[in-house]
Amino acid sequence: MSIKETIIELKERFYDKVTEFDFCKKCTMLVMLFYFPLLIIGVIVAYLGPENFIPLLPDYIFSHGSIRWDRYSIATHWISDLGSIRYTPAPYLYDLAAIIAGALTLPLSFYLENRFAPLDSSRMRIRLGSLAWFWSVIGNIGYIGVGIFSEDRSYFGLHGITSGMAFGGFTFGAMFFGLIIILYNDTEIPKPLGIYGIVGPLGTIIIFGIVGGPFWEWMLLFSIIAWIIPLGLIIIHKGGN
Repeated sequence: MSIKETIIELKERFYDKVTEFDFCKKCTMLVMLFYFPLLIIGVIVAYLGPENFIPLLPDYIFSHGSIRWDRYSIATHWISDLGSIRYTPAPYLYDLAAIIAGALTLPLSFYLENRFAPLDSSRMRIRLGSLAWFWSVIGNIGYIGVGIFSEDRSYFGLHGITSGMAFGGFTFGAMFFGLIIILYNDTEIPKPLGIYGIVGPLGTIIIFGIVGGPFWEWMLLFSIIAWIIPLGLIIIHKGGN
């Protein structure tokens, strides 16, 4: 078998796997099992402050004066601060949460595109499905990158780039998947969720772009979660039909 044939076969196996209902179901459940506890624990640890974990912290942090002693709050601190030793003694919690969420929602992006826009669909529906898949995968890759290139490892500004990819990708992915839900009656997804997919994250990211600030960045994250989790639960409940 040639290299080209091997690559094609591997690609087909990958696609078959990530569009498989049982695999998508397991990944979605694992996101709920690991992402939210890691995110919540990360916020709690940051809120308690480094001063409560002094025995666990390396000496070089104190010698360089890199710890910020102000108490963490979603109203005053960016999400990315959860991934920095300057604000929390356990930045790896959010780093791991981001990598897990980005990687385990990747199969959902493939599955939804395959389910919402099968090859025998109209040209418009296939295009919408392709756009939804493209932006969702951008979001997946971006969120993985947020965990890898945290605030403390933002080489060449990669943290800011991957953050933009994550927020922008998930927002536009939700918008295009929402359009499919609204325009077509056979998705088995409630129309109100489709409407929310269009206006929820998009409206929040517009406000964030205008107003800025950590609070609205958190609201943007919550608006994306409020789209992905209900959608995932509905897909699991409906089964692989």
